[in-house]
Amino acid sequence: MLSQFWKTTFIYGLGFIGLRMVSFLLLPLYTHLLSPSDAGIIFIIYTVLAFFNTIYSRGMDAALFKFYDQKNSSAVISTSIIYSTKYGGFLTLFLFTVIVACFNGGLIQHTAISYTVSAGLLFILFGDMLASRGMGILRLEEKPLYYLFVSLINVCVSVLFNIYFIKTLGMGLVGAIWAIIIASLIQIIILSPVLVSNVKLSDNSADLLQKMKKFSLPFLPAAIFLILIELSDRWMIGLMSPNGTADVGIYTAGYKFGSLIMLCVRAFNLNWQPYYLKKDTSATFYKIGSLFLSLLIILTTLLSILWPILFWCLIGEDFWSGGAIIPIIAISYIFYGLFVLQMPSLYLKNKEQWAPRFWGIGFLINVCCNCILIPLYGYYGAAFATLFAYAGMAFFIVYKNYNWMPMKYSLPYLGCILVISVLVLCYGYYTDNWFWMIRLGWSGQQSFWILHVFVASIYLLITMPIIWLMYKKI
Repeated sequence: MLSQFWKTTFIYGLGFIGLRMVSFLLLPLYTHLLSPSDAGIIFIIYTVLAFFNTIYSRGMDAALFKFYDQKNSSAVISTSIIYSTKYGGFLTLFLFTVIVACFNGGLIQHTAISYTVSAGLLFILFGDMLASRGMGILRLEEKPLYYLFVSLINVCVSVLFNIYFIKTLGMGLVGAIWAIIIASLIQIIILSPVLVSNVKLSDNSADLLQKMKKFSLPFLPAAIFLILIELSDRWMIGLMSPNGTADVGIYTAGYKFGSLIMLCVRAFNLNWQPYYLKKDTSATFYKIGSLFLSLLIILTTLLSILWPILFWCLIGEDFWSGGAIIPIIAISYIFYGLFVLQMPSLYLKNKEQWAPRFWGIGFLINVCCNCILIPLYGYYGAAFATLFAYAGMAFFIVYKNYNWMPMKYSLPYLGCILVISVLVLCYGYYTDNWFWMIRLGWSGQQSFWILHVFVASIYLLITMPIIWLMYKKI
């Protein structure tokens, strides 16, 4: 059973990471062809879309998984999609009215943002909401290959249109925005058969909708806090840093690399959530959690010592200074992974009202630390604020789960991997001085890279047998 779990997780992971890797793959394009200021603006647009995606979702994704089963699948899906369409349509009209008022009042004056572009961005939000329901249905119906297909098409379309608009046509920031709009349109077209075939007007249930809305409501503020934790640092850097959006662009370039670990966590959760909701599998949580935490530690360690090579090859020179935050952000998402592993209690023990409290604590820690650390340490302070926020959330939910649903892990194996990883991270910390590396010259840089790859290879040779023993013995 566990082998099937990891196989399905791998397929979903490929699709999700591919989908979320769009912004990562576009980093070389943005950092070479856009100024740090324009790159900062497009990154801020991504953050605004991510925030409003949460408002559009209204926690209905969580409700869809909570109430779905084979007996009433049609009623749950139909009720969810019909309500989301009505709610999303109303919200879109409201936001468009607000945007028109902002244009008329002179509050929006950037040349790249027009009425047409604004309408297109609102279409992205509405389309992404429906696409999210479609992708959720694919997960519930265990169709990972369809999920993978949609994800890969989205990646290809996004990259190709960004290259065409920015590099070929030279449209700059406006071209990047139009590429996002077109990619969203094509994604919803591909998913429309899934949505249409699963909606039956006769199965729309008012009673079921009230139950779903009641369950989903606590997840709305929780999701908002999550987005704010991930995105408020950009806003605060833009406001509190003397370099404004230029520092946002530099910080985000490094953050994107560190968030590769976050992609792994969310890819894992695509199969983890339906797994613990649909089956009595609590006996396997110990093994799955131990293996997943070990893999996160290993991936974080590898990323933390190999990032200079990736940055040198992929990122424009103006953005190199942001690479130093990559290990900090990557470690932050290990704690996020621990938090996700502890989340079954919120669903299985009906503790959903605690979701906004966990994320709220993380948000408060994040904002307070940003206010203190950004003026002192710039975007390095913002990176540490992210680390403290996720660590606080993880420790809080572990503490509460001692009473709700204790979830233990294989500490001897995890401890062994952690000690080895800390030693390798110390090596990386004392050798990854970016300015010293630049002074080495090309031949010196090559030697430096070979040394890093050698250390990474030895590290894998030591840790992979431990993972194999863990998989077989526990």
